[in-house]
Amino acid sequence: MKKHLLLLTLFIGCFFASYSSFAQSEAAVYFNSLTLNQDSSKVLLSIKTTESFIVGANRYVLHIGGQTFYQSFHPKGELNEIIFFIPTYDFSNLIAQSNMVLVYGFYHQNTLQDGEGNSQHGYIGKHWRIGEFTPELLKKN
Repeated sequence: MKKHLLLLTLFIGCFFASYSSFAQSEAAVYFNSLTLNQDSSKVLLSIKTTESFIVGANRYVLHIGGQTFYQSFHPKGELNEIIFFIPTYDFSNLIAQSNMVLVYGFYHQNTLQDGEGNSQHGYIGKHWRIGEFTPELLKKN
């Protein structure tokens, strides 16, 4: 009897463990738009997700090549979008086709990466590779 009860418990545990792994999804995080703000002092880079971004004690950090950007907000309080402020001077110095990576949390080791790909050891913390930076996508209002 104990053996049957143990097997039943293991079966139920395995069933629920496999079911919960299928129920959880990995949110798609992607580049949305690149626009110039009204006074032309900053570029606004929008990143969206299919679910919601985490709102907690950490901040999101955007890495483009070897540069990092911290200043961001959720427009209209919507948690499926983050807009990063990039000063126009910094934007003009970004290199086309640099990797864009969004990281949840500031980690000093991440800021030491050059963004070139070969010398990177991977990002620390929860992160998403957004794609390559293309400055030509900038829309002027």
